[in-house]
Amino acid sequence: MEKTPATHRQSAKRQSASLSGQRDSMGRRKFLKRAVPGAWAFSHLTMGDSPAVPPPKRPNIVFVFDDQYRQDVSRFIPTPHAERLSQEGITFRNSLSTTPLCTPYRGMLMTGRYPTHSGIVMNFINASPLQNPDCLGNVFAAAGYDTGFIGKLHLAAAELVAESPFGPYTSARAEYRKTHPNPEFVPPGAGRLGFDFWQAYNFHEDFNNYWYYEDTPEKIYSGKYETDTIIGQTISYIEKHKNGNKPFLVVAAPHPPHTPWRTDHLPEGYLDKIPSARDLFQPPNVPQDHNPVPPEQWRMYLAMAKNFDDNLGRLMDYLDRSGVGQDTILVSTADHGEMGGSHGRGGKMVPYAESTNIPLIMRWPGKIPAGVVSDALYTPMDHLPTLCGLAGIDAPSEADGEDLSKIVRGQARSLRDTVLMGNYSSHWDFFQTGTSFPEWRGVHTDRYTYVKWLAGQEELYDNLEDPFQMRNLAAEASAGITRDELRWRMKELMISAHDDFLNGKQYSDWYDADRNLVRTSLGPVRRS
Repeated sequence: MEKTPATHRQSAKRQSASLSGQRDSMGRRKFLKRAVPGAWAFSHLTMGDSPAVPPPKRPNIVFVFDDQYRQDVSRFIPTPHAERLSQEGITFRNSLSTTPLCTPYRGMLMTGRYPTHSGIVMNFINASPLQNPDCLGNVFAAAGYDTGFIGKLHLAAAELVAESPFGPYTSARAEYRKTHPNPEFVPPGAGRLGFDFWQAYNFHEDFNNYWYYEDTPEKIYSGKYETDTIIGQTISYIEKHKNGNKPFLVVAAPHPPHTPWRTDHLPEGYLDKIPSARDLFQPPNVPQDHNPVPPEQWRMYLAMAKNFDDNLGRLMDYLDRSGVGQDTILVSTADHGEMGGSHGRGGKMVPYAESTNIPLIMRWPGKIPAGVVSDALYTPMDHLPTLCGLAGIDAPSEADGEDLSKIVRGQARSLRDTVLMGNYSSHWDFFQTGTSFPEWRGVHTDRYTYVKWLAGQEELYDNLEDPFQMRNLAAEASAGITRDELRWRMKELMISAHDDFLNGKQYSDWYDADRNLVRTSLGPVRRS
């Protein structure tokens, strides 16, 4: 029937001055949380009729992340609404998708953990509430927030349970759908990772025939383009909750500008807003003789990206007009980028800037300084502890990410100098090795990207001197000291992540036949 309209502990982390500072800060916060009520009680007892002062309401959080939206879209088309948001908040120049693939990003966002700790290393696997009981929605719901998720989840196995874990795709999925007609429905319960309100789906690509689910396995068609629908639903959610007694956290996750890039998947009228291919900026690292992304498809990508920017503006206008924006943290980011032909590649899953560098802008009027650009390294794992820090609640102890809330609010500088990146399987949906997107590990600093591929090749780029990463310094004697330091840092961070640099096929041992997690690098998944 169709309708129409979160055991790895802090000790496993790198013991740095930054982390120590976070612990000290957390200790002070806990002291104040205990001290303030006692002080109030003393005052109340001695002053008698003095009225009680309620604790300040925690901020609302609107977290919007687009799919496959690379950081430098504004090189190609105007993005006035992202520019406006940047002027009103903080922009992270070194925001990175450290595993640039849909489900691993979402796993890091939700759990604050390395993929090797959460077990979420590839697409179409079931996020395990047993291994990861303290996800973003769980944590904020437990702190008294209303929680909502709108759009693409991509943290369930869905119809891929019908296929071999090693691929390739077969007709088994179609046969599975005959008896499981709604495989992209995530039923209420633990699989929703703590989100109560639900207008979402696991995965589909029907951008112009957009549909989603609520609490029953019945598709609801919006009759509108996906991003338009999701931002509209987000505004409706905020409107309903803005005067409530509880703060809210709502996550909005549109699928475009992900493929497919076809005319029937575009928002109406937006291709006309994109310059002709010959008038677009031409990155020097896109080979003109064998570009895997045809110019017209690239224009379609940009049309979808333009629509997202317009919807971001629509959301900002509503927040400002309604007055709720003053008490709301607005986050705009993406799960990963898109190569767009750079280095002769399309898609993501590779260590190059077009794939790993993603937009990240945060606004909270009067609390987050406006117009700031930060060089701090920011990873998807940092969102959970950072949002907790901004909201004044404790982050899960097993989170691997760092609380960067003081950096966000302009009260500190980050001391973290390196972050770990990687790609765990050479296919996005199957456990493979050495195929389309070979496995690699790497580290990123505020200047350099160092990469080691599973087969042994190394790459090193100076991103300040060579922003298009066209000169590999790994074999150059002049860069030997830098290369050796980054080799050592990568090994150190891999130890922290319990990352043995397995090949893609070896990760199949982490899952059962239905793509449920049974173990991680930390050992067997706990069962209670």
